[in-house]
Amino acid sequence: MQDASSLPPSLPQDLAACHALIAEQTAALVDLQALRETLSQENVELNLTIQKLLARLRGHRSERHADPAQQEFDFGQDAGVQDGLADAAAEHEAETEMVETTVRRKPKQPKRRSEELPAHLERYEVIAEVSPAEQQCAEHGPRQLIGYDVTETLEFERPKLRVRVTKYPKFVCPAHSECGVQQPPRPASLVEGNRYDTSIAAEIVAAKYAYHLPIYRQQDWFAGSGWMPDRSTLLNILSSAAYVLEPLYQHYADQVRAAPVIPTDETNVMLLLPPEIPAAGDDPRSQRIYEVLSAARAMNKSHVSARMWVYRSLGLAGANVFDFTVSRHRDGPADFLKNFTGTLLGDCYTGFESIVLASESRIVRAACHAHARRYVYEARDYHPRDATQLLAWYRQLYDVEDQARGKSPDEVLALRQEHSVPIMDQLRQWLDGEAARSVLPKSRLGEAVRYLKNQWEPLNVFLRDGRVPIDNNETEQLMKQVATGRKNWLFIGSVEAGYRAAILLTIVSTAHRYHLDLWLYVKDVLDRLLRGEPDLASLRADRWAQSHPEALRPYRTEEARYRADAKATRRARRRLLERQRSSQK
Repeated sequence: MQDASSLPPSLPQDLAACHALIAEQTAALVDLQALRETLSQENVELNLTIQKLLARLRGHRSERHADPAQQEFDFGQDAGVQDGLADAAAEHEAETEMVETTVRRKPKQPKRRSEELPAHLERYEVIAEVSPAEQQCAEHGPRQLIGYDVTETLEFERPKLRVRVTKYPKFVCPAHSECGVQQPPRPASLVEGNRYDTSIAAEIVAAKYAYHLPIYRQQDWFAGSGWMPDRSTLLNILSSAAYVLEPLYQHYADQVRAAPVIPTDETNVMLLLPPEIPAAGDDPRSQRIYEVLSAARAMNKSHVSARMWVYRSLGLAGANVFDFTVSRHRDGPADFLKNFTGTLLGDCYTGFESIVLASESRIVRAACHAHARRYVYEARDYHPRDATQLLAWYRQLYDVEDQARGKSPDEVLALRQEHSVPIMDQLRQWLDGEAARSVLPKSRLGEAVRYLKNQWEPLNVFLRDGRVPIDNNETEQLMKQVATGRKNWLFIGSVEAGYRAAILLTIVSTAHRYHLDLWLYVKDVLDRLLRGEPDLASLRADRWAQSHPEALRPYRTEEARYRADAKATRRARRRLLERQRSSQK
C-alpha cells in the first residue's frame, strides 16, 4: 500500500477528504455523461431538422411547401411505390416519437394525500329523493328502511359581503337644551365614516401581497360577491391599512436591528416616474430620490429600476423586514443600518464594504459561501479536475453544517473550529498554490478563484461566530415573494407606493414565516392598532401565533419538517455509501 507521504501534493491526505473528492468526481462524471446524452439527443433532433430544411431548400418546387394550391407528383397506383411511401412515413414517425420520448422526462409523481374532508367544517344532511317505485315492491308491498349509505361532498360558496348598520343613540335633557346632544364616542376607523371594515382591508392586503393578486383582479373578485368597487377605492383602503400598520413595521425594523446577525439581499422593481419630481429635503434619502428621478426625467425615461431590500433576523423570534429605495446606492442600506452593531451577511456588493468602513468596526461583513460554490460549480464542465476538488471541500463544509443543525451557537462554533477550519486551510493552500496560478484569469474557474480570493476574509467570518450561517440562501429565497408579485402587479406607481409595499410585505412575509392564517392575523392587528394597542411586541407574529393556535397552518410546518428530514437523510445516506465504497476498495 502506498504511504500517504508519497501521494501527490494535490490529493487529500485524510480519509474524509478522499470520500468527499471521490463523491464530487463521481457526481461530475454522472453529470458529464448526462450532458453527453443530452447533446447526442439534440444532435439527432438538429440533424432531422436540417434534413427537413434541406429538402425544402434543394428539393423540387412542388416538394418545398405543403401548399394545397401547388401541384404534386402523381405516383399512380403502383403498389411498390405506395408501400415504400408508407414504410418511410412510418419509419419517420417512429424515429420522431423515439427522440421525443427520450428527451421528455417524466416528473416524479407526488404522494397522494388523504382525501378525507376536515372534521371541523360545517356539515348539513340531505336525504336523497326516493321514487314511489323504489319504496314499494310490486309483489310484497312497502319496503322497510334499514339504514343509509353516507357520502360527503365538499361545496364552495362565494365569499359573502354584508353591511353592518351601527346605530349611535342620541340623548338630550328635555328641560335643559343647553346640555346639548350626547352620543357614545365613535371608534377609530380605517377611512372616514367607518365605511369599510378591517376585514375588507385584510382581504385586500392578503390578496395582493400573499396571493399576488393585483388590484384590478381584486375588482372582479369582489364583484363576484356583489360589490363593484373602483380601483381608487381599493387603493385608498390599502393605503390606510399601511398607515395603521406602520408602527408595527417600525417595531419589526428595530427588532431586526437589535439582532447580532442580519442577512440581507435585494432585487429590482420598476418604479414609474411621477408627473412631478418631489423636492429634495435635508435627509439623504429624499435627496437621492430627487437626484435619481431628475436624471431619469432628463433622459426622457418613463421609469427607473428601483430596489426592494430585505433584512432578516435569525432565530425563533425573527422577522423579515423590507425596505424600498429608488436605486441600488449604498445610502439605502446605510440609512437602515445606521444604528446596527453586529455582522452583516450578504453578497459581494461593494456598497456593503463602504458601509462597513464607515461604521468604524461597528459592523462586520460576512460573505455567502453559496455564491462562491456557485462560481466553482459553473466551472466544473470546463475544469473538471480542479473544480471537483474545490467542490469536494465544499461538500465537507456543508456536511459539518448538517451535523451542527439544531445545536447552540457555542456548540456550532466548536464543531466548525474542529472540522471546518482545517478544510478552509486546505482551500487557502490551493488558492495560493501552483494549480490556482495556472488558471486563466478570464476563464470560468478563474472567476471562481478571483471571487474566493477577493472575498476570503468575509468568507471566514462564520468560522469565528457560531451565530453566522455559512450561506445566505434562506434570505435570498425571500426575494421570490417580490419576484412573484412583480410578475403580477408589474410595477410600483410612486415612491409612496414603494414605501407602502415595503410595510405590507414585511407584515405578510413575517406572518408567512410562522405559517399563520394571513387574513386573521392582519385583521386582528389592524383592529388592535385602531383601538390604540400600546404593546407592539404582543402583535409580533411569533407571539401572536402562541396566543392564536387556531390560526396556524399545520401542513406548512409538516412540509418544512419533511424537507429538512429528507435533506438530512440524503446526506447521511451519501456519507454511508461513500464509506462502503472506500471499505470495498
